[in-house]
Amino acid sequence: MEQRFNKDELLAAPMSLLTLLLSKAAVGAFFAVVVSAFSLLVGVVAFGASVAQPWLLVAGVTLGSFSFSALGLIFGSIPTRNPGDVQMPSTLLRWGLLFISGVFVPLAEMAPAAQAVAYLSPLTYAQDLVNNAVLGMGLLSPWLDLAVLLLSGALFLVPSILMHRRSRRLGY
Repeated sequence: MEQRFNKDELLAAPMSLLTLLLSKAAVGAFFAVVVSAFSLLVGVVAFGASVAQPWLLVAGVTLGSFSFSALGLIFGSIPTRNPGDVQMPSTLLRWGLLFISGVFVPLAEMAPAAQAVAYLSPLTYAQDLVNNAVLGMGLLSPWLDLAVLLLSGALFLVPSILMHRRSRRLGY
C-alpha cells in the first residue's frame, strides 16, 4: 500500500529544511542517474559506443543530475496555490538552457555574446564534462566543470530554502 505525504507532513518531520531539500534533490538526481545509466547501457551494447574516461562520466552525470534537481527545487518552492504558475517559467528556463548550452550548437561556433550567456548556464559545464568523459576532449578543464556543477547545485538550494520559509509564513 502506497502512502503519500503532503508538503506539510514532510515539513513537520523531525529534520531540518535543508535535510529535507537535500533529500528531495538526491532522489531527483538518483532517478536522473538511473535514466542516464540506461541510456548509456543502450549506447554501449546496441551501438558499440565507448567512454574515454568512465569515472569522469559518473562524476559528471551525478553532479549534473544533482545540480539540475536542485534547480527544480527552486521552482517547486515558489509560494503558490496553483502549480500551473510554476510550470511555464520552469519550462521556459529549461528550454532556454538547452538551446544556449552547446547541446545543439557547439560553443566554439557560437557568437561571442551567445558564448557569454552560455557560460552562465550549468548545463554548459555538464555538456562539456560529458564531452571530456566520452570523447576525451572538451573546451574547458574537467576540474572547472566539476567545480561549477558542485557550486551551482549548492547555490540552487539557497533560494529553495528562502522560498520554503516564505511559503510557511504566508500559510501555503
